[in-house]
Amino acid sequence: MITKSESSDTTHRRGESRWAGLREVLNMAIPVIVGSFSYTLMGFVDQAMVGRLGSSALAAVGSGGIWAFTVSTFFIGVTSCVATFVSQSRGRGDFESCGRYAWQGIHFSLLTGAIGFFCWPISGPLFRSMHHAPDVTAMEIQYFQLRMLGFAFVTWQTALASFFQAVGRPHIPTLTAIASNLVNFALNYALIFGHWGFPAMGIRGSAIATVIALGCQVAMMQALFLGPRHHAEFRTRSSCGLDFQKMRELLRIGWPAGMMFLIDIVNWSVFTSYIVGHFGTTQLAAHNAAMNFMALSFMPAVGLNHAIAPIVGQWIGRGDIARAKARTYTALRLAIGYMTCMGILMGTFGAELIRSVFSVDPEVVRIGKILLVLAALFQAFDAVNITVSGALRGAGDTRWMAVMSFLGTYLFFLPLALFFAFVMHWQAVGAWIGATAYIIALSGVLFLRFHREKWRHISIFTPET
Repeated sequence: MITKSESSDTTHRRGESRWAGLREVLNMAIPVIVGSFSYTLMGFVDQAMVGRLGSSALAAVGSGGIWAFTVSTFFIGVTSCVATFVSQSRGRGDFESCGRYAWQGIHFSLLTGAIGFFCWPISGPLFRSMHHAPDVTAMEIQYFQLRMLGFAFVTWQTALASFFQAVGRPHIPTLTAIASNLVNFALNYALIFGHWGFPAMGIRGSAIATVIALGCQVAMMQALFLGPRHHAEFRTRSSCGLDFQKMRELLRIGWPAGMMFLIDIVNWSVFTSYIVGHFGTTQLAAHNAAMNFMALSFMPAVGLNHAIAPIVGQWIGRGDIARAKARTYTALRLAIGYMTCMGILMGTFGAELIRSVFSVDPEVVRIGKILLVLAALFQAFDAVNITVSGALRGAGDTRWMAVMSFLGTYLFFLPLALFFAFVMHWQAVGAWIGATAYIIALSGVLFLRFHREKWRHISIFTPET
């Protein structure tokens, strides 16, 4: 149960207004939520447009897209911890270190960018091992290989967005994300269907459009990062060198965060491609449609996740644990309220939503409606998982989360999904029942970890700093 003692009594004794915490969270969160929603909208638009090509194309883009994202998740998790170091450095008054930590995230992104090309040879064996329909497998390989061309852009964008959020300028990644979405929408229209003199490239056009749009966003953010305002405050031009001490610090905190993110996404990728995908194209298409609507629900909470991490980091840097907790509970209430409302919407109008956006296939609509009812049941619990994990990351408590993610996935989530899907013969619906049980149980574990404050004694900096 969330008490008001940390979020009200302590802060009022220090002369803080009743609504100061809410204003701080919303000022950071609203731009981040818009940016996160904008990024999710990119994938939503991709699949909505590709869905006009048929169920096979929709299934292929959903599966290919999630595996393209999966490959980058470890590196996204590492670079997202730029926010932890920048926010705590800013709270300590060490502004020059803010720029240096951001540069270490950029260097890490560039060094790992070549990994995308090494994924080309494994793409064929990877997707053929899923035993999807031959036409779906061929399109999955095409889409995945083209998305890998933008591998470095994904992590580079994460490092820069983490910097801007941690220094209190979340509107910058938000505005560049909106611009990137406009580029993606226009290129999708041109390249998927062959408008404006371009050839009709189908799902290949969708992948190319996404890579170009992400590249445009990175270019805009990098230009602003190097601009006179940020250089004057954080020495962003003169701090561009490789700093081995700060890189080690980033990796020490970042690799567990990366492993947690990787485990989580691999978990859902296996869930999508090997468990749900085992039951055929129709069930996979219904699953992908439901996942897209679910993303519209949880992405604002993901925005709160990214917003609360630097807020917690700044208050810890200032030595104020009470306010770090109070801000987290404020964000948690917002996330629970929003996702509960979205759950009611999905549970009530699931069939109409799928039919109007993704597919008129009666079986896709029937299965998708059941999946959205299950999604509605765990929305509030998932809000806890998403928000609290951001607060723990801001505190540097990444190693515990990585261990818990590993144990929860392989001892609880996947075994439950396999049991209900195959042993009980409930197929995709059974797999989602297992996911629902896991999400509800995980929320209690994460909340107790944060509430008991084990993280307050973690120091992310080496003694020399």
